[in-house]
Amino acid sequence: MLSQTLQWLESDGLVNRVAYKVVPPHVEYSLTPLGVQAAEKVRSLADWIEDNLISIVDYRKSRATDLV
Repeated sequence: MLSQTLQWLESDGLVNRVAYKVVPPHVEYSLTPLGVQAAEKVRSLADWIEDNLISIVDYRKSRATDLV
């Protein structure tokens, strides 16, 4: 699954892949400039979720009691 995800990210231009012809095989991945931009957006969303997690959980709890 990880390998497939990395292939998708590479094909979308978010990740660079360098394969070294050594034994055992060695591959290195790095973010492209586009990948760095995407990572900043994801980090921002993760920060927002962390800042608002208590409100989100409280809302879910209030909705769960409404459904009972």
